[in-house]
Amino acid sequence: MLAALQQQLSDIYRLGQAYDVRDYMITDQTLAKALGQDAMLGDSQETLLVAQDDEGLSLSLYLDADMLDRLESARPLDKLRAELLDDLWKVMEGISHFNCMVWKATQDRSVSLLELELQGEIDKYVGTALLAQQQADMGLLNSLHGWLFGDVRYHDELDDEQLERYRCANDYAARFCHRLQQQLIDDDQLALTQLRHFYRLQLTDKISHIHSRTLARA
Repeated sequence: MLAALQQQLSDIYRLGQAYDVRDYMITDQTLAKALGQDAMLGDSQETLLVAQDDEGLSLSLYLDADMLDRLESARPLDKLRAELLDDLWKVMEGISHFNCMVWKATQDRSVSLLELELQGEIDKYVGTALLAQQQADMGLLNSLHGWLFGDVRYHDELDDEQLERYRCANDYAARFCHRLQQQLIDDDQLALTQLRHFYRLQLTDKISHIHSRTLARA
């Protein structure tokens, strides 16, 4: 499942795939907390752990073992169900963060936490929408935007800076994906072309692009 989800996102953006996320995954929460050095929230089920020094970049992706077992048993890539989405989105977000961090590093480009969160929200929407289309589940597809961006709750342990970052990422992604929803149905190739262009923009240009799309829709 992890390989298929990573390949899906890599294909959407034509990133190539030199690094298999499974080689960097850990499921031991105690180890993840030790590596994260207090960066992890208390009951987190997904965290990308990053360390950088003069020798380069080190990455580990923590995914909760029970969550992975639930998804492997439920096989959402064969049949999506609403009750699976929370687990699926956490895994998609982790893979999105990993892919984005690796791609930025190979391009010798920096990435901010806001950009990682923004891209993660977009990738959760796009990845799930394409799966729903493949499974001809139009009911789930039509409900997806509201579930992901409208019915949102934030972790109680977030400080003010973190909370503002997550809220901004949710808001920007919601506006970006609102218009994308119909484009994926009408012309998925055009939508994919636009996604690939957006992925390669700098964060300031991504935000400007989102604002311009919102004004155009209004």
